[in-house]
Amino acid sequence: MADVRSEGDATTDDPTATGITTDPSRVSTAIVVVLTVVAAGALIGRLGPALAVALALAHAVTFAGSLWLVRRDRWRAGATASAGLLALVVGASFAAAVGYTFLDLVAALYPVQSVAQIRPRGLRVASATVVVLGGTVAMVGALSTLAGGLTTESAWAYAKLAVKTFVVPLSVAAVLLLSTLLGRLGGPDEAPIAQPLVTAVGDVVGAFLAPVPGRTHLLTFCLVVGATAVAVARAIDALPVEELSTPQTDDRIEQMAAALERTARRTALAAAAVLPLTLVEVVVSPSALRTVLTVPVYGLVAGVTASPLLRTALVALALLAGGVATVVWALKRSTRTATSDVLVAFTPFVGGAVVVVLAAALHGVVLSPTLAFVADALPGQFATAFTRQSTAVVDYYGSLAVVITVSAVLVGMTAALSLALALVMAIGALPESAPGPALAAAGTFVAAGFAAGAGVGAPVVLGGLVASIVVWDAGEFGVTLGREVGRAGATATPEAVHLAAALAVGTIGAIGALAIHRVAAGTVLTDVTTIPFAISAAVAALVLLVAALR
Repeated sequence: MADVRSEGDATTDDPTATGITTDPSRVSTAIVVVLTVVAAGALIGRLGPALAVALALAHAVTFAGSLWLVRRDRWRAGATASAGLLALVVGASFAAAVGYTFLDLVAALYPVQSVAQIRPRGLRVASATVVVLGGTVAMVGALSTLAGGLTTESAWAYAKLAVKTFVVPLSVAAVLLLSTLLGRLGGPDEAPIAQPLVTAVGDVVGAFLAPVPGRTHLLTFCLVVGATAVAVARAIDALPVEELSTPQTDDRIEQMAAALERTARRTALAAAAVLPLTLVEVVVSPSALRTVLTVPVYGLVAGVTASPLLRTALVALALLAGGVATVVWALKRSTRTATSDVLVAFTPFVGGAVVVVLAAALHGVVLSPTLAFVADALPGQFATAFTRQSTAVVDYYGSLAVVITVSAVLVGMTAALSLALALVMAIGALPESAPGPALAAAGTFVAAGFAAGAGVGAPVVLGGLVASIVVWDAGEFGVTLGREVGRAGATATPEAVHLAAALAVGTIGAIGALAIHRVAAGTVLTDVTTIPFAISAAVAALVLLVAALR
């Protein structure tokens, strides 16, 4: 019998059509957010000032908010521009959270009284830095669960947006720094590092545009001819010949364009074929080559290949053809794309321009307090060296160039973080079903694991480990319930039972580990009773681990 369904009974594979989502339920989301923020905040707060916790939370809020913004369909241009501008805040809050804790511990632990203290204190600083990093990542995962914006697509979209935003302040910073360097070269404040670079660039440009007359320059001339031919061929291929021609000149224009393109491509192939032969002038002296070619032929070849006018014309033609190909490609792309999509594509650059404008407007206000804050956080000799070096850099380059460069570095840090997250999502390190809770659990676990090396007590470390397990379990269970009954379903009772069971198991394990830690702390490894106790504890832990995995 045929399977007949009415229009009202038609089913759909879209889970959102029936109110069922792949996001965790609201109760599980609340558990993930609260437990992660409390655990990560406690671990970070044990190592440094309370401001580090606030900075880590600010980073998580802005990062999760940016991931949410790039997924918006309404007001896409405004959302994209806001996410691009927030890239500066994301990078600044991350650098401040990690850097503030690092500086605070360095100031507290250094200078040392003996050489033997350098290594343990250095390990403690490194462990504390990892704790802040893990706690910050955990908060990002928790708040992304709340916002519902962490997916592989949103991670890649935000990574691309951050990279595009990074291009603008980076370009402006490069122009400012290079202009300062070039303007001061040869003066009393000459930068010794830049002089060889500028000399090398000048030599390369001179070798291609104005070579030494009186001898052949086959290699560079062949490269110029080949590059020009390729650029011309690409430009002709990109031109809309059919659209520009009329019915009367259609065949003639198309034939001319095809002939020019064929000639350019054949010239490029000929240059590529002749290129190995041009190396003869590297191993054969000019006098010997003049003897082989005879004086008239050698003079003609030298005059053609060393002509500055001909080389300049070829380079200008290559630049013109490359510009035409680029413009035509951009126009074709824009005509094939909706206006809103074109606007969204250029919006990240607007965000980068806003970052530059903010840096230019506030460079005189933020630079001095920031440098003073960092100097005050460093111990004696470190503070003196930092103040001397930072003052020299600001005096040489100017506060505007320094602040824009720092802004570019912060936006670049956001691009690096977002690319790392996108790669982690792409390789499947985070499950697609619950990426936010998984990231929160992983960050909390890493922070708790390194907290012991940073000097945090066993109860807080074990509490962080238990919290990481509960966060992952609650997130995964919440996703299952979200698929079955939706986010707003009545799931409080089963989730409360599940949470209580997970907490009970985790608490029992933590108490057992704490008891073993207390016993082991007061024993000696070589004691006769210690080794059997350690073996028994290890066997019991393995059995419990296997049972938990099953």
